[in-house]
Amino acid sequence: DTWIGARPVEDPYILTGQLLTVIYFSYYIINPLVTQWWDSLLE
Repeated sequence: DTWIGARPVEDPYILTGQLLTVIYFSYYIINPLVTQWWDSLLE
């Protein structure tokens, strides 16, 4: 029950860290696209 980066480099933690990293950065890629799409729907 601590940060995933502080866990030992073992099998479940590697995949979990990579997955959370992809989710974190994909937010900044997807968010402007969704905002643009949403604005076009409201017009």
